[in-house]
This record gives sequence, structure tokens and C-alpha cells, in this order.
Amino acid sequence: MATEAVTDPAPQPAGRAFDRWLGHPVAYLLTAAILLTIFGWTFFANPERLAPTKDPAYYTWRTEALLTETPETLLEIEGPRYEGGVGMYSGGYRIAASVLGGVMRRVAAIAPLSTTIFLMVGIPVLTALLLGAFAFQYRRDPLIFHGVAFGAASLYLTPPFVGYIDNVLALFFLAGALLFLRDAPRSWPARIGFGFFLVMVGFTHPTTLVIFFMTLGAMALVRLVFRRFDLRSVIRDDAALLITALASIVVTYAIWKVGIWGPPASLGDAALLPPYDVSFFVDRLVLWVTAMRPALNGPLFLLGAASLLVAGRRAVEDELTRVSIVWLAPLIGVFGFLAGASYPYYRFFNTTLAWVLLVGIGIWVAARFFIGLAHRGGVYRLAWVGILALLVVIGTNFSEGLSTSGWSKSEGGWLSGDQRVELDALRAYLEGVPEQRPVVFVVDSTDTSPRIYGYTKLTGNTSRYGLPAGWIDQAHLYLGSLDNFLEGRPTRIGKTTYDAMSEATFTEASEAIEDADPIVVLVRGFNRTGSNARLVRGGATPSTPDRTVLVIDGGSVRTEPGEPAARPVASDDVINEEPAAAHAFRVLFGLLLLLLPGSLAARWLLRDASFPEWLAAAPALGISIVTLVTIAVLSVSRSPLGRGEAWVALALSIAVTGVLAWRSSPPAPDPVPR
Repeated sequence: MATEAVTDPAPQPAGRAFDRWLGHPVAYLLTAAILLTIFGWTFFANPERLAPTKDPAYYTWRTEALLTETPETLLEIEGPRYEGGVGMYSGGYRIAASVLGGVMRRVAAIAPLSTTIFLMVGIPVLTALLLGAFAFQYRRDPLIFHGVAFGAASLYLTPPFVGYIDNVLALFFLAGALLFLRDAPRSWPARIGFGFFLVMVGFTHPTTLVIFFMTLGAMALVRLVFRRFDLRSVIRDDAALLITALASIVVTYAIWKVGIWGPPASLGDAALLPPYDVSFFVDRLVLWVTAMRPALNGPLFLLGAASLLVAGRRAVEDELTRVSIVWLAPLIGVFGFLAGASYPYYRFFNTTLAWVLLVGIGIWVAARFFIGLAHRGGVYRLAWVGILALLVVIGTNFSEGLSTSGWSKSEGGWLSGDQRVELDALRAYLEGVPEQRPVVFVVDSTDTSPRIYGYTKLTGNTSRYGLPAGWIDQAHLYLGSLDNFLEGRPTRIGKTTYDAMSEATFTEASEAIEDADPIVVLVRGFNRTGSNARLVRGGATPSTPDRTVLVIDGGSVRTEPGEPAARPVASDDVINEEPAAAHAFRVLFGLLLLLLPGSLAARWLLRDASFPEWLAAAPALGISIVTLVTIAVLSVSRSPLGRGEAWVALALSIAVTGVLAWRSSPPAPDPVPR
């Protein structure tokens, strides 16, 4: 039964009420609604809740910078260079997340701290639906859509995906590209759709794009071997995919090197390796694997792989099998510790979707098997025990993920409550300063292990929340003692990583304030321990008090030594009096507008799409098209992403996709003469 279910792409036999219901549009919509509820409920129930983990701090300030600064400014914010390497805040043209966030801010009126929430809730759900639709293309069984969608989504709450917005967004674009694998060898619209999503990956995470291109090459090589080196047939079936993927890499390289927003960028900015040793990376790898619950999900993964491979040679001609199996190859990078290499082995889990796809396929095969047993009288109870066990695995995947990731913690997030109060007070103070000046955050910690690198990077990202609009490019950081900074030297304590970080931050800050009068800031939340802790609490004064230092402790702002600092009245302190219901309606209306171009584009790119394929593809296409057009608009305007630019990009997206949809409509039949 499993062999027939996997290898036969024909629809499953009809007639069972359960199967008919699973294939109803309402069932597909219900799956999407349930997943949105699981991922989004904690934020709905706790409106003040921030996005979990720490990485959203980076995406939050980059989005806000894009709204108030010229696009090239976003590329020029690099931060300290640890031992002369890549700037800690460099992103190059990894701009898709920031542009998408900016469009949501301008069109859908989403609040600044909610932008990353929408990304972290929406992207995993849409990716799960895309994987379900991809599997459904090759196994016309509605159950596989639901099984893959729930299985993949339940694993999206594990460490490889939570917080890594660029990685997750890149995988989302790749999941969209998968829908065009089947028709790309014969259809130009499919090739365009495939290449379009890959270009979006280039704007998000170029390393993932290169890995996927290598996967496509490996897929073609496997087919060549199993076809006994019939090169002509492999070229016929795989050349279009490989050429399109290669073209997307060339386009990505050209965009980065030419510099569509002004300055060119090095592809080295696409990846920043932390300076940790092998033991740290191994410990993190073990932590990640443990969180994936291999004892429960491992058997489903193996069942999914076995059910696809059981077809033997025929499996090579099945795109679902080739993608699911060959795309596991990037996981080889997980075993780099065997060679003694020091890099984040665990990060290879978020360069591929194959392993989550196989778990979903395993859920489908097992569910179909147990449902078949349920129609055999003698094993009826055993069948329902098996179905219940599958539901328990999926349900506990969600519950464990919500718990271990901090997703369901009402107080969790990248910005603690105390830090938010302190940085809000700082912003209120700076809004009254008559002109922009460099702001240097002095931070320290008693943890002087190599983890001080991560602490420094995190505080640099988080601190930018405390700056008014237009000030984000004025932020700088110094790790170490305030006295040492005021005396013009880095802090050295004899710890390699700490000393190197202090040197890097001192060099970057010194260059920025060389001809300026900086505002030096001590925030208690960034100095709870370390050399500055007593000063923040009011127990000491700087030894060189010739420069004013702002000390933020709770909601109060004071200067050192010992003078209270009155809060200047900001000229743009405006309370938003828009009713909550009206604001919610505006957000919903804006989000629906962003999806409109995708619905129109799907008519041209996926003309024969079934409802589940359309349900998954339309939002993905809409989000991607509007993001790409906005990037193009900013390339021309070279201005901050204002409401005008965002609405122009949306209008252009709707106009272009509307024309394509109209052109894809079949011509009206000639009238029949009476």
C-alpha cells in the first residue's frame, strides 16, 4: 500500500467521506487558520509581547533605518570589525527582510515592535503551506497537504528557525520556487517563477542560494547516473532548472557588486562567523538536535525517506523524491567537527527544508496506513491508537517548541521590560536635542569568556531601539570601562576575545567621534555587572569628568557627575488616538492589499493550479513581488522608504500582475452565428 501511495501520482480512490472532506477548500483554509492560531495566539493574547529570541533586534533597527535614512545608509552601517573582519552589523544587500518589514510598516500601518512578530508568525506558516502544496503536486492526496503542513510547521518552532529571520525568509522563497520544478523544463512562465524566487533568495541569504544551486546539480548528477549517463535526456529535463538557478546567482553577484542602492557590497558580508571554539559549536549542535526530539521525529523522518526510496529507479524521475533526498546533502556540514574545523555546524539545519519535508511525508504515510486499517474491522482499535499517536507527536512538537523557544512566554523577547523602559527614556531625551550627534553606548559584563562577542553584538543591536527616527546611523558602541573610554584607550584585561572586542569597538567609535561632540550613554540594562555597574547605580563618578555622560537607570536620565537631567520636550510627541478597531482594520486591509499581486500573478504563473497550490502560492508571490518592486523603486529614488514610495511600489505590483493575469486569460470564443 505504501509503495503504491508513494509512486503513483494519480489521485487516491474517491468515495470516502473523510477523504472528500480533506480535499474541500474549507479543510485547506482550516489548516492554515489553525497554524496561524498556534503561531500567533500568544501575541494576540499579549499585545505588548515582543518577538522571541534576540536576533529580531537586528531586523527591527534595520527596518526603522530604511524608513528614515537613504538606502545606502543601511549598507554603510557596519559596526566594529572584530580582528579586522566583517563589520558586526554588516548585511550588504541582504535587504529583503528590511524592505518587506518597511512595506508592512508603511502600507499596513504595523507598529515598529510588531514588524518582526508578523514575519516570525507569517513566514513559517506560509512555508509549511508551500511544502504541503509541493507534496500535493506529486501525490494527489489531500492528506499529504495537511500532514506535511502540520509536520513542517511543528518543527519550525525548533532552534534552527526561531529568530533567524533571514534564513527562514530564504527558505520561504525556496519553498515557493519548488512549486515550479515540475513545469520549468517545458514552460517559460514556470522558469520565470522559479528564477524570480531564487533572485529573492539572493536578496536574503546568498549562501543558501549557492547551496541550493549545488543541490540542483547533485539532483541532475543522480539522474545522469541512474539513466546510465544518457546526457541528452538529462539536459532536456534539468538544463532549464540549472541555467535558471545559475542566472539567479549571476544576477545576485551583479547586484551586490554594482550596488543598486549606491555602494557595492562584498559577498563576505553575507555571513559572519562568531569567534568560538569547537566545543562551543558542538554543545550548541547537541542542544539543537535534542530540541528536535529525534526519538519521536526520527522514525517519521526515516519512514518518509523509505517510502520515497522504495520505488527504486522510478524514484529518480520523481521530483518530490529527488528534492526530499538529495536536498539532505547540505546536512553533511553538520559533521565538520569530525575534521576539527571550527564553524557553526548547527546552522546547516536551516539551509535546507528536506528534513522537515520528510518528517511531514512520514506523517502522511503513517496516517494513510492507519486510516486504511480503520476500515478493516478486526484492527479498528489499533488503527485509532496509531492515529492518536501521530496526533500526540505533532501536538507535543508544537507544545515543546512553544515552551523551549520561549515563544509562549509573555515576558520573553529580544527587549526586556527594564531595557524597554530605559531606552524609551533615552529616546525621549534625545528627541529634544537640537541636532544629531554621535551616541556612544558604553557596555560591560563580568562574563569575559568568548561569549562576550555575542553579548557585545546583541547590545549593539538592542541599543538602537533607544534612538529617535533618523539617529540610527549615529549609534556606536564601546565595550569596557567608562574611565578607559574617556581617557581614550581600549580596555584590556588579559582575555583574548574581550580585549579584541574592546579594541574593535574603541577603534570604530573613535573614528566616528573624531570631529564631533558625542553623547556618551550608560544604560543600566547593559551594565548590570562589570566595571561600570557601580557608576550606573550612583556609587561612583568617572575619573575624567570633562565629558558629559548620560546615565539611564529605570525611567530616569541623569548626567555624571551627579546632575539631574531634565527631559527636554520633544516637538513630535504625538499620541496616537486612532481607535484600536480602526487600526486593526487598517492593518488587515493593508495585508490583504499586499497579497493581491500574488493572486493575480498566480493566474499567469500557475494556470492549472489546484486550490491548495493557489492557497500557498498566492501569498508567497504577493509578498515577494511587492518586496522586489520596492527594492527597484528605492534603487531609482535613493530616498527613505516613505509612504509614497511604498504605495507606488504596491500600485506598480498590482498593475504589472494585473496585465499578466489579463494576458493569461483564454481568448473569448467567437460568437456562433444563428
